Amino acid sequence: MTAIRPGLAAALLRTIAVAIAIAAVVDPAVKTAGAGRARLAVVTTQAASTVADRVRAQLVAALGASHDIVPQITSDSAAAIVIGDRYPDETIAADLPVATVTIAASPTPPVRIVSMSAPLEVPAGTAIRVDAELEGVGAAGTSADFTVSIGGLEVGRVSHQLRDERERWRAALDVVPVGEPPWIVRAGVTRPDNPGSAATNIVHTVVGLRRDPLAVQIYEPRPSWATTFVRRALESDARFRVESLSVSSRGVAARTPGSAALSAREFDSLDVIIVGGLDRLSAAEVRALDRFMRERGGAVVLVPDARVDAGPARELMPPKATERLLERPATLSMKAGAAPIDASELLLFPSPAGVEGEVVATAADGSPIVLSVPRGRGRLFISGAMDAWRYRASADRGFDRFWQAAIAALALAAPPPIDVRISPPVLRPLERGVVSVRLRSDAAAVAASVDDETIRLWPEPEAGAYRGIFTARKTPGRMSIEVTTEGDRPHTAARDVVVQEGVEAPVRSGVPLSLLATSHRGIDVTPERLDDLERFVRSAINVPRAAGVTRPLRSTWWMLPFGACLSAEWWLRRRRGHR
Repeated sequence: MTAIRPGLAAALLRTIAVAIAIAAVVDPAVKTAGAGRARLAVVTTQAASTVADRVRAQLVAALGASHDIVPQITSDSAAAIVIGDRYPDETIAADLPVATVTIAASPTPPVRIVSMSAPLEVPAGTAIRVDAELEGVGAAGTSADFTVSIGGLEVGRVSHQLRDERERWRAALDVVPVGEPPWIVRAGVTRPDNPGSAATNIVHTVVGLRRDPLAVQIYEPRPSWATTFVRRALESDARFRVESLSVSSRGVAARTPGSAALSAREFDSLDVIIVGGLDRLSAAEVRALDRFMRERGGAVVLVPDARVDAGPARELMPPKATERLLERPATLSMKAGAAPIDASELLLFPSPAGVEGEVVATAADGSPIVLSVPRGRGRLFISGAMDAWRYRASADRGFDRFWQAAIAALALAAPPPIDVRISPPVLRPLERGVVSVRLRSDAAAVAASVDDETIRLWPEPEAGAYRGIFTARKTPGRMSIEVTTEGDRPHTAARDVVVQEGVEAPVRSGVPLSLLATSHRGIDVTPERLDDLERFVRSAINVPRAAGVTRPLRSTWWMLPFGACLSAEWWLRRRRGHR
């Protein structure tokens, strides 16, 4: 075998190095073709348990090598797998293949929480009003306790004795927030007949700290002692920003700098309007107050000092109100938690119609004296204790405490310019959440973000309503959602999102998840039949042929042969005595 001469070897090495350098400058493109990676959405519904997390991890391990796995359904998804016990929140295209893994839901307890509400924010030093509707099925003769805890500490409990086989009732508590905001309010049902048992049917909500004062205006078409002392009670409370407009005679009025006339646009920033001197209200003012409740969603509080028998204000008052005069003041029977007030001049109203109407105070015989009834999107609050202001110093200043608490509750219930709600209120790590946005007025544009990442909002059928989906962070903690609007009156709203480990999933009922697979040409399996699901996915998804372009000379590995050739050529030259 003939050995290669050193001179020829050096020339060959030099030629290879030069060729590599020229190829790197030219940077040739090489077309490739092969199997692509189809995008597969593997979604865990909100009500799923830890079993769903284990199922998703198994599917990702089995299909991740051949598919691009994403945690939510996107427009370019080739197929989807939904894990849990209910429908997902996303809108699913009709032609998208969907398979489901149904996880058996927890059995419905005999006593459950149907719904629970609490304000989104409360000012500092304000109790949180928790209202709940509960239902008992097949539990007649037993009792149930509705319990509320904050920060692991029980702050309220209401007991109820069930008498019927199927019974619904309402429970209301004013609980004191414990710890730092935002406060996680955890409600559940316990059975006194089973001591030591854990609470069931857990429901969470998150209440933030409201830093803006509650906006209230007093309007008097004529001076009224009743509204004067209500105003003084509110002015002594730092939670309120109180404006007033009092007409003393034609063309003469006393007003605070921030007060507004009764026009829909001017008092749009108010939460509550308190009205006295009802007999002097004009028809235009009554229409403006009605718009304020129905369209703005605010609260109107009527404080009559005499029975209204005629005039436009009759449209706001309940029909068939009767007057009762007592020889001496009597303490009214208040709903649970309300401060007592005394009065001797009473207006008796008929009981409010509908489940949303509420009797706040009654006379000794049970006749309603103070009512709170819905009116469109807002509420109408009517006090028939016409001379309660005379006895404001009795019952440990119950008059001031009653009005401060009542007006605060009404103001907190009024919708803000941007109403942002998160579902579920408390998320587990990597759980999907739904943000619902409702605008009080029209806006040119609305945008949302979570921790500076954009959330795509989709319009809902309801005007001014939007909905978006986001994913919780990987670790427990807090996230911040910010929503902004553009237009004549731009607004910004922020809401905290709490991420915790081990959050109990609420008991849900509804359409079986298996129907989703049936309607989208898929299959429904249990967690024990994941092999069948994998075979279905591989057969149902057509993996596209992906054409690509690669530039091999851009790899840094070419520096090794380039450097090796130049080094070897230099060594051969030195060996032959050349420089």
